[in-house]
Amino acid sequence: MGYRKVPTIYTLDDINGEDGLIVRMKGIRVGKLRRLISNDSDDNVGEVLDLLLEGLVSWNLEDENGAPVPMTLEGLESQELPMITAIVDSWTDKVTGVSDELGKDSPAGEKFPGQPLTMEAL
Repeated sequence: MGYRKVPTIYTLDDINGEDGLIVRMKGIRVGKLRRLISNDSDDNVGEVLDLLLEGLVSWNLEDENGAPVPMTLEGLESQELPMITAIVDSWTDKVTGVSDELGKDSPAGEKFPGQPLTMEAL
């Protein structure tokens, strides 16, 4: 019996230029992350879309008529490239970034409340 890692799910609700869009994505394995980051260009859009589809859990994306956009390759291909790029950027930032909670309790440069230690030469 061994350890099974449950995939991490990230909620992307601060996608640059896409106010109101909420996308939920699975965590991405290191090898796939390397491929995604190195292939994030117009020449390799197909591979980026495949990786994005693999990680996609849910989204609240609708078309111009208010109908939900399916989480399929056709659904992704019906979108403009800047939006897809913004989702990928937000996803990789969330996966590789530092938690917002880190450093919240830090005194941020305040002086230590006690007396400084006296150092003597040996």
